[in-house]
Amino acid sequence: MKKKIVLAIFTLQGNGAERFALTLAKGLVDAGHEAHIVYFKNIIDLPIHEHIQLHFFDYQKYRAIPKFMRTGFAARAFDQFVLKHIGTPDLVLSNLYPVDFILAHSKLPNVHLVIHNTTSQEYAEQLNPKFIAQLKKTYLAKPCVGVSEGVTQDFKQLFGEQSQIKTIYNPIDVDEVRRTADEFVPEYQDYIVHVGKFKQQKRHDILIQAYAKANVPQKLVLVGTGELMQAAKQQVRDLNIEDKVIFAGFQKNPYPFIKHAKLMVVSSDFEGFSIAILEALALETAIISTDCPSGPNEVLPASHLVPVQDIDALAEKIQYVLQQQDRVCPLDTKFLPKTTVENYLGLIN
Repeated sequence: MKKKIVLAIFTLQGNGAERFALTLAKGLVDAGHEAHIVYFKNIIDLPIHEHIQLHFFDYQKYRAIPKFMRTGFAARAFDQFVLKHIGTPDLVLSNLYPVDFILAHSKLPNVHLVIHNTTSQEYAEQLNPKFIAQLKKTYLAKPCVGVSEGVTQDFKQLFGEQSQIKTIYNPIDVDEVRRTADEFVPEYQDYIVHVGKFKQQKRHDILIQAYAKANVPQKLVLVGTGELMQAAKQQVRDLNIEDKVIFAGFQKNPYPFIKHAKLMVVSSDFEGFSIAILEALALETAIISTDCPSGPNEVLPASHLVPVQDIDALAEKIQYVLQQQDRVCPLDTKFLPKTTVENYLGLIN
């Protein structure tokens, strides 16, 4: 029987949760179901599959309401919006905190909050008892889904026995990634790539130091933008490697950059899952990552992992993997959309 699934997300701008929503929606459509994406801010930077139905819920007009009252007003408005434009859904999946904050109060049936990051790490600087109590009001109000086992276990440790959470791995649409990767060939050749926003979590500073220390002939291409990009550019100047590091900016389609790279590096302090790792595996690109919480060690063998913030180890691993002939890891079928779709449909009562 055809099911009606709503995926709610703040914008369709970015790489992680946003690409997850689009990949899962396409997988649902391919399996014969209705997939509706409701987005809260009218920004779309990513390609949309033709059969995914988009709906813009104008959240901005509720921002004038004091925060303690806003959730109730916005949740009722969201519910009415969905019932009017989509109908009664079989499953609603909320993605990321600004949306979770609202949908925790939704009265629609079968609302689940998808946890995309390691919660204790994401809010590490704010984790005082008062803030944890605020998070509990949101994340204990509805059943949740962790995108990796590490995310799920961290969530349980933070929120205790009341937690309602199960693990469903993020999907990777291998055929779509490979097709999109062939849309163009980057102007760069013989390079290492990193794809991600310039923010503290991604640790571009560690990557740049390790790259400089590795002193390999390949250039370093950084795909993305963000608040710490200028600091990264200054670090590159300070290390006198401006001729070797390329700031490629945000790319709607990062897959050709991944496909044609000699190596992809994830240097994060923490991840929810790192879908970029799956993208590299799908494109048969060599990949190494920090062994951060959580996700990378659920996908990659130990030989492709290094300790978090260990510049020397990362530099050595960059050198080592670039010298190997057989550098590519296989992709487990549990990360394919068919498996993920079946698991999400299993949440329907």
